[in-house]
Amino acid sequence: SQRWIDRDRLGAWGTSERSEAVTTHIHRFGIGDPEGPVYQASGSVGGFLLNQFSMSEHDGYLRVASTDWPAWGWRGDGDRSESRVDVLERDGRELKVVGSVGGLGRGEQIFAVRFIGDVGYVVTFRQTDPLYTIDLADPKAPRMVGELKILGYSAYLHPIAEGLLLGVGQDADEEGRIRGTQISVFDVSDPANPTRSHQLTLPEFSRTEVEFNHRAFLYWPPAGAAVMPIAWWDYDDLTGESNVYTGAVVLDAGPDGIEERGWIEHRPERVDDGAGYSGDMHFVPIRRSLVIRDTLFTVSEIGLQGSDLASLSETSWTALAGGSSSNR
Repeated sequence: SQRWIDRDRLGAWGTSERSEAVTTHIHRFGIGDPEGPVYQASGSVGGFLLNQFSMSEHDGYLRVASTDWPAWGWRGDGDRSESRVDVLERDGRELKVVGSVGGLGRGEQIFAVRFIGDVGYVVTFRQTDPLYTIDLADPKAPRMVGELKILGYSAYLHPIAEGLLLGVGQDADEEGRIRGTQISVFDVSDPANPTRSHQLTLPEFSRTEVEFNHRAFLYWPPAGAAVMPIAWWDYDDLTGESNVYTGAVVLDAGPDGIEERGWIEHRPERVDDGAGYSGDMHFVPIRRSLVIRDTLFTVSEIGLQGSDLASLSETSWTALAGGSSSNR
């Protein structure tokens, strides 16, 4: 839970101490007692947490990645923001910070975190995307051992093989302006020297739900396939027409590179505002995907589609209530 400083104590913009702007409190409960949960301990770290991947318990230690940022969303002190990883250990009723490494991404904030074993990976962003590798082998002396700076950012990191991470986010120019969905393969086999081995940028202005909800992402190791919903908008200056595309892209992603295998679309019989879609939208957003045997299933608001995992050809369609399936 977050503790926010009372806004009345902020005074003039830019005068509040960063260290007291936001604090995250962490509480530990035991749930093994059939009589109910039992309170065990509490602790705190400075700043705010991005999501559930910001916390990881390993060998009795809790690792927490956070960003110090001025309270209430104002950014007058943004150049002084920075991120950190704290390691907490239980001592009676207290979760004590026993190790810390700070100074990550000064003037930036965390966009993605992943802890895998004794290594932590932290992505920060403002104009460029530093990927930091954190050595946590000694929990009482964590240290930043590697840094990779690239344009854009990754908002979700997913391990796809030993020493390989797949990152999903946005490409960006040198000013930090985003340019479209970007998928990267990072080689982190040497934590001191992380590299981006492969990159794929999808159409301009494209976005994916994976950036803020990891449940929209699917990686199927037996086929080396990554599936994610994608949407983009474009405008034709000559005709004055706009087009919106939504669907799911299937990628071959692994140590040998990233390639588009194909796209999956859910097409309604007709589009009207009553269905919640704009008149320019020709497809329905795909939200989730799942592989069962050799079939890739994708689900949207109008139905569930089965596709052959190898060819991506449609094999089945089931309409949901209120959806249209006459073209299936």
